[in-house]
Amino acid sequence: MPAIVKRFSATADPHEVHQYLKADGVVVIEGAATRESMDNVLEEVGPVPGGQTFALAAKSATFATKLLMNPLYIDLVKRILTDTCIIYYEQERTVSTSEPQVSQTSILTVQPGSAPWGLRRQDECHHITHPAKRETDFGIAYAATDITKENGAIRAIIGSNNWTDERDPTKEEEYLIELRKGDCILCLGSIYYGQTANNTDQPSVLLSAFSTPGYRRQEENQYLAVPWNVAQKYPTEVQRFLGYSVSRPYGGSVEHMEPLDFLKVKGDWSKYNPVDLI
Repeated sequence: MPAIVKRFSATADPHEVHQYLKADGVVVIEGAATRESMDNVLEEVGPVPGGQTFALAAKSATFATKLLMNPLYIDLVKRILTDTCIIYYEQERTVSTSEPQVSQTSILTVQPGSAPWGLRRQDECHHITHPAKRETDFGIAYAATDITKENGAIRAIIGSNNWTDERDPTKEEEYLIELRKGDCILCLGSIYYGQTANNTDQPSVLLSAFSTPGYRRQEENQYLAVPWNVAQKYPTEVQRFLGYSVSRPYGGSVEHMEPLDFLKVKGDWSKYNPVDLI
């Protein structure tokens, strides 16, 4: 019997979702966001040109503060991408934890008459050999419109996260994911995915974000894509997720300070209370 993508509710147990992600590489979360929130994002962004539009976290406060911070997504991001290491310094050992960060955010519009795109792995940015010993990318993509086989269904190769680099996907192995407006997919960066052609007269729209471990380079430079004059309006948890924080022990520090602390004191050391970055 052909494999199918597992569907969960928005209140699903993260542990169970995680188990299916490890096996299949992708799941669907039904009713992950309200239809109203989808409309709010598109209204904040304004007209969406053809193709892909990046820096969505800067263009939509609703996306940055609500959809990006989806509790189920954040729980799974931490399970999948958090890393710890043991630090030795002068006969003392301590555990240092690197928290995940946003890698890129984007809008993907499939215009009427467009050709299909894919198949590809999102983690290609991070030079990964497959099957990955550790995942480097984990994403969420919301349907801002109904997504159907006619207007741009998501093409997924279920279980391809467990394949070697020598194995290529075939048409027969594709599974087409349809979504209702407000549904989303969660997917590992090591799975092959893409999107079908749009054979209707209306565009289809996906709102997506991918995250990566704090010690890796972001696919999209978030400090330029979401400059501080925009990020400073967001809650601290969003700022940290965008990368305005240290990947411990020292990654991303500014004058050996936490970026948010540096920005608060504007580089004035007299106002800074030193913290241990390990």
